[in-house]
Amino acid sequence: MAKYHVTTTVNGDAVEFLCDPTQTLLDALRDELFLTGTKEGCGTGDCGACSVTLDGTLVLSCLVMAAGADGAAVETSEGMADGAPRRPFPLKFLDALP
Repeated sequence: MAKYHVTTTVNGDAVEFLCDPTQTLLDALRDELFLTGTKEGCGTGDCGACSVTLDGTLVLSCLVMAAGADGAAVETSEGMADGAPRRPFPLKFLDALP
């Protein structure tokens, strides 16, 4: 099976990785980039445990194909370091509150 070459920015850092066509962004973050802060809860997009931002939009990484992140900016929970300026990721959660 051919692999896709993905070039993206994750938490402000330029990264590249290879992924299978059926690999989710969640799996690529955890297995290819070793960013384990993003968790799999349900695997069906119901729980939100795998939430990341993709070009500033809150998405469920278990439902997004890793190849879809090519050329995009991804923010994960690791991007929310203590003392760092607020990034879009936690603000998206605040926007979602009723």
